[in-house]
Amino acid sequence: MRRIYRRQCPCPTDWRDRVERSIPDYPEFCKQATAFEALPLNSPERRDGFAAFAPHVLVKKKSGKPDFPAIWGKHKETIAVMSFQKCVYCEGPINALRASHVEHFKPKAVFPLLAYEWTNYFLGCAGCNGAKAHHWPERGGYLRPDQGDPSRHFVFEADGTVTAVKAGSAADRTLTDLDLKRQWLVNRRRFNIEAMMRLLDYAVLRYRNGDKAEANQLARIILRNVSDPAAAYSAALEQHFWRVWKAACPKAKV
Repeated sequence: MRRIYRRQCPCPTDWRDRVERSIPDYPEFCKQATAFEALPLNSPERRDGFAAFAPHVLVKKKSGKPDFPAIWGKHKETIAVMSFQKCVYCEGPINALRASHVEHFKPKAVFPLLAYEWTNYFLGCAGCNGAKAHHWPERGGYLRPDQGDPSRHFVFEADGTVTAVKAGSAADRTLTDLDLKRQWLVNRRRFNIEAMMRLLDYAVLRYRNGDKAEANQLARIILRNVSDPAAAYSAALEQHFWRVWKAACPKAKV
């Protein structure tokens, strides 16, 4: 996970009007959502979800079940710009609009007042969004990708695995609840790290053989490529680059 910036996807100017038009009785929705969020976070009523608490203020799906009008789905492309068409959590590339999900950071089932809050939206992949679903920790929360430097809370290894710097932290909960240690994802991180290392090992070899100018130039190219926000798994690659390069060439400048 790396830092993303919301200025790249400003809220549509007519967003509030569209929200109010999409809900049959918007004032009643707000009233019920406020009452629902006044309940203790871990109470059975709150954890059962807003649809069970106030089904009459939502819209019935074809199945007959009440649900939130998903008007956010029409803005996938706008939201995708913020994370360069990657999942904000695993940094895996998403190769089709239909394969992407507008992810509610705080789930709408538990936090209905944020169901239409623009700053609560991120682009997610099916793997991360499916694992997170409507979960929210009983205490604390998850690591937000639009605050601080999320990557410093993780340790990415050469084999593609990842751990949280601090056990029991928001980063640790994020890894567990979003299944960021799933094997297919670990394999993709490892594949990309190994591809980078084939070039970086050569740069280290040139440096140790005395070709420092050539080695530094190659290292700069590698770093520029892996630290590009659009690069897949860039947080893992950049972290591993610096770990290897500083250990092998501590006096080199990149």
